[in-house]
Amino acid sequence: MQKKTYAGYINLKPINGIIFPSYIQNQTFKNFINNELDGHFYMTTNENTYGENSIILKSLLCEKILSGIVFLSTFCLPEDSTERKKIYNLAKKNKKKFIFIFEKFNVDFKKKLDLNKIEEFILFDQEFFTNKKTFVNKNEHIFLDNEWKFI
Repeated sequence: MQKKTYAGYINLKPINGIIFPSYIQNQTFKNFINNELDGHFYMTTNENTYGENSIILKSLLCEKILSGIVFLSTFCLPEDSTERKKIYNLAKKNKKKFIFIFEKFNVDFKKKLDLNKIEEFILFDQEFFTNKKTFVNKNEHIFLDNEWKFI
C-alpha cells in the first residue's frame, strides 16, 4: 500500500494564549505524520498572521498530492465562521482530510457531525472563555456571592 502525503498547517496565532514557534510546529507535524499516520511529510510555509484570507491553507487544500492537512488544534482554523465554511467546502470538494493533534480528532467531511464537533471546539476559543476576568461590571453583580473570600 502506498503511503499518503500530509501537510502540516503552520499558523502562528495563539492557541489558549501560547504561540508555538514554526520550527516546533514543523517538528511536531513531521513526527506525527511519520509515526502516527505512517505517511509522507509535506513541508509547508507559515500562514501570514496579519491577513484573514488563509492563503496557505487554501493553497494546501488545492494540492493534488496531499491526502490531508494536519493542524495542532481546531483553534488554528480561521476565526471568521464564513471563512471557515469556505475552507470546509474547499476541503470537501478536494477530498482532503483534517487531523487535529491536540483534540485527537479527524474530519473526513462526509459527516455533518464532524463539522459540528469542530465548531464546538472553536466555541471555547472565544473571548468569553479565554479572557481573564479581574472585575465584575454593574450588570454582573447578580452573579456575585459575597460569602466567597479571596485569599
